[in-house]
Amino acid sequence: MAGIRIAAALLLLAGAAPAWAQDANAGKAVYERKCLLCHGEKGDGKGPSAELLLPKPRDFTRGLYKIRSTVNKTPTDQDLFRIITEGMPGTSMPAWAVLPEKDRHNLVAYIKSFAPEVFKEAPKKLELPKEVSSSEASIKRGKEMFDAIECHKCHGTEGRGDGPSRPELKDEWGHPVAPANLTKRWTFRGGRARTEIATRLANGVLGTPMPAFLEAVEKPEDIWHLTNYIVSLGPDSPQPATLVTVSAVRDAIPDDPGADFWKKITPSNILLEGQVIVDPRNFNPAIDLVSVRAAHNDKEIAFHLTWDDPAESKGDGKATFPDAIALQFAPQQPPGTERPYFLMGDATDGVYLLRWEQGKGVTEVSAHGPTKLAPIPGGEAAGKAVFKNGQYALVMKRPLAAAGAERPTFRPGVFTPVAFQAWDGGAGETGPKMSLTSWYYLRLEEPQSNRKFVIPPVVALLTFAVLGMIVRAARSRAIQ
Repeated sequence: MAGIRIAAALLLLAGAAPAWAQDANAGKAVYERKCLLCHGEKGDGKGPSAELLLPKPRDFTRGLYKIRSTVNKTPTDQDLFRIITEGMPGTSMPAWAVLPEKDRHNLVAYIKSFAPEVFKEAPKKLELPKEVSSSEASIKRGKEMFDAIECHKCHGTEGRGDGPSRPELKDEWGHPVAPANLTKRWTFRGGRARTEIATRLANGVLGTPMPAFLEAVEKPEDIWHLTNYIVSLGPDSPQPATLVTVSAVRDAIPDDPGADFWKKITPSNILLEGQVIVDPRNFNPAIDLVSVRAAHNDKEIAFHLTWDDPAESKGDGKATFPDAIALQFAPQQPPGTERPYFLMGDATDGVYLLRWEQGKGVTEVSAHGPTKLAPIPGGEAAGKAVFKNGQYALVMKRPLAAAGAERPTFRPGVFTPVAFQAWDGGAGETGPKMSLTSWYYLRLEEPQSNRKFVIPPVVALLTFAVLGMIVRAARSRAIQ
């Protein structure tokens, strides 16, 4: 009887439609609701929003897919399903995991209909060389390959996407295309895992200047050595902070961004987004992360900021502008949870900006909105910036105590609201066109007390004195 029931169940399963069956007509309805605005009615990447987006939306009619696990140009259905589900980091393509799984499978079928000739050829799975685990020797070999096959020409000496070829790079459609910043694995299109990175290296990225390197390396296993080197360049997650701690120190705080002093302080990683509230909106922000270290002594407070920028820009006043960054504070510590409007305040409540700009240095600014900025006279702020290999390092300093009502006073132990703004002038960012955050908090550590350095020796001396008295008393009793 059991055998009959199993056979009957198998027959039912065989006759049922699989859960991943695709319906291109149903997929069209989903496409028109969710995809047409960017990718266009014809799937040619010319939707109504396309002009605002960079990188440009994919043109499905060419049948060129960047992310694939196949050695030929035909991606698997699972490749397409995954990109629909997970999105494309660093682009306007969101993760559509919110859609029912059936809808996503139907979308795959409809997208394939834009280039049916491409999908006549069956996908051929890429076979990677035998995996090589990461080690110091492997990473060293990977660095040798990175230089030998000239990855640095696009991705830069330290992998920040600032190579000399960057300005010339274009995709198959003639659109400018930026090389990946290899130090930020969480932005990798196609995944941050080692196997996914090795697949991109071996396979290349169709439609872009990124070639397949499986035949270019000296030995097949060099693909894994190169992968291990890339993984060593940065973490797989930005590990964003929620609070900026300002370390209390006793000595002078150095102006030099490269000083060992700063390397001993753990950075807080702050994520930034494009400003899309007022015109001109920034739908494609160039700066997405700032690492903050901060310290104070009994006289001054200092902020050490690092952020990636592919090119130093002093601006030509037309297409490019000076690079800049700012820390935003309320002029006076606000009561409770009240804070000024995060977008540089408003007509009623202004904000204080500690701002650095290429060519001008560090200034103090009062703002009543993103277009209403005024220098604060008599500023005592100073700073020093260094640009190297696609990264800025900047130290900004000012006194703890405020000189005037437009400036905040920084007090230990107080949670002080702070927000961040950044401009990549080389990418045309200026004024309201910027990257920014809403309000965070920073907290100054309490000053180091001399008591903790004095009390231990005093306790030790008292302990030895008491022990000495006990020994002398014991000897006295022994003599008696």
